This record gives sequence, C-alpha cells and structure tokens, in this order.
Amino acid sequence: MTVTISQAAPDVGFNISPTSINSTIAVGDQTDETVTLQNSSSDEIVVKAHVSASGDRAEPEISLEPGEVILPPGGFARVVVHIRVPEDAQPGRRLSSVLFDAASASTRDVSIVGQVGVAISTEVIHPVSDVSWSFPRIVDSMDQVTFWMEGRNTGNFTTRLEGTAIISGIFEGNNSLLAASDPVAVGESASLQAVWDEVPLFAIKKVKLDLSSGVGSPVERQAYILIFPWKLLLMLALMAAIAAVGARFQPSLAKVFSRNGRKVD
Repeated sequence: MTVTISQAAPDVGFNISPTSINSTIAVGDQTDETVTLQNSSSDEIVVKAHVSASGDRAEPEISLEPGEVILPPGGFARVVVHIRVPEDAQPGRRLSSVLFDAASASTRDVSIVGQVGVAISTEVIHPVSDVSWSFPRIVDSMDQVTFWMEGRNTGNFTTRLEGTAIISGIFEGNNSLLAASDPVAVGESASLQAVWDEVPLFAIKKVKLDLSSGVGSPVERQAYILIFPWKLLLMLALMAAIAAVGARFQPSLAKVFSRNGRKVD
C-alpha cells in the first residue's frame, strides 16, 4: 500500500511530528506511539484523526486516542497511536497510515483546510518458530512423563526460550512444569524438557504446552494424555492367558495301578 502525505495549507499553520512511525512488533503484542499536533496559526482549528481503510485482517489494529482535538491559536496536543498485531498475523512488513484533517473551528466553515498523514511501517515477527513437541499419549502410572520442546529464536535479539506444560484434570488441581534454555542467539534452536514425576494411578489429563521468548504471544498446543497401569494390566492379562492355555492342554496321567494298589503288569 502506498501512503501519500500531503502538507497542510500554508495559511492554516498546522504541523505534525513525527510524520512516520517505524516499529517491530511480535505477534500478539502491541505498542503505543505519540504524535504531536501543533497549531501555529492565529485561528482555532479542529483536527480529526482516522485510520486508512484496510481489508486485510492481518494488518495491525490501529486506534487513536483522542480521535478529535480542538487546538487554540498556537496550541498543541498529543495523540496516542495504539498499534496491536493479532496473534494470527503472518510475519512481514505492513504499511498503514493515519490521516489528520484540520478544519476551522468556526461553525460557518466546516471545510477541510489542511490534511497531514502519518506513515506507519510495522515489521511483524514471530519470536519463536519451527516449534515441535514430543510426549507420550498413553502413560503408565509407574513412569515419569517427559515433555520435549524445541524451537528456533526468530526474534531480533538473543534470549532464553521458556517452555511451560500446564497439566489439568476434572477433579484435581493444575500441575505447572517449567523449563528454560540457555541464551539462544538469533536464528539458533534450543531443546527443552519438562519432567512430570507425580503421575496418578488412573486419569485423563489435558495438557497445554507453551513455548515463548518472553516477547509476544507464545506458540501453543493442547493435547490429552491417558494414564493407567497398562504395563501391570498387560502382565496380568498375559499371565491369565498362559494359565488358561495351560489348563486347556494339561495332559492326563495313565492309570498304572490297579484298584487294590498293586502295579499292573
């Protein structure tokens, strides 16, 4: 999208600073920028701000506070530009703009006498990418559960990757397992593991896995694990099967003694 910035009419004396905003924002994160409006004319003016229209839902969500100000002669005001990147945005650069329309404060003159635009360039990043998890879906009650997490630092500075496994059940409280890596350089990957050693005897647990760098929204995954003593049950079933087979095919002993107890030749 091309942003055109037009200057205010010379007789209005309406200025704005800055006229461009450049920012790097992680998905799910936000930032606030301040724009200063200055009325250097001898007339009172009304300034209305609005965001340029965009049909792309992945564009940053931009809002203004306040959206309208009245500037007395020589007066100034500050407008806060809120920029938020949705969690489902794709990485890359986005171009947006905010337009400030200046008009005379006189009720007899409502025409726009000046317009200034602020170009907004937003670099959207995923601080952690190429994420993978590994863990068992069926767990024996006597075993530990190890959650493996791996991801790559795709932010713009060296950071530690942090992994969280939140294990919840219907009747029990939550178990939170934490893991952190050593400092990971940009573009490098790291593996983490979180161990759960307090496994119940029988349970169906919901697991929420997060991997993040502390900036923006974490990469998430949810799954269920089934817990029961399957090794013991398998061993008991195998023993029962062997006993059943042995009882079925037990050989009969020949009668080698007569009724009076003497050996029969």
